[in-house]
Amino acid sequence: MLIDGRLVAVTQIEVEEARRQLVLPADFLLTQATQRLYHDPGDGMVVIPMPADMFVVSFENPAGDRTYGVVRINSLKHKLRDT
Repeated sequence: MLIDGRLVAVTQIEVEEARRQLVLPADFLLTQATQRLYHDPGDGMVVIPMPADMFVVSFENPAGDRTYGVVRINSLKHKLRDT
């Protein structure tokens, strides 16, 4: 998976952990992840860097329903540091 321009091998265990934190059923698949939170308070876009083990993720099911959230995955922190 591409995370902020870096190719990272995301394991099924890491995907399941993220899905569990967001309380999603098994048919939701991880589609995107980033360590940047984008926020528009009304006077311009602000980019907030997330802590090393936190990710903003997007999941989607076969019906096209999307869910976004912030999850903590400690093992991904180490993979991104090594790239």
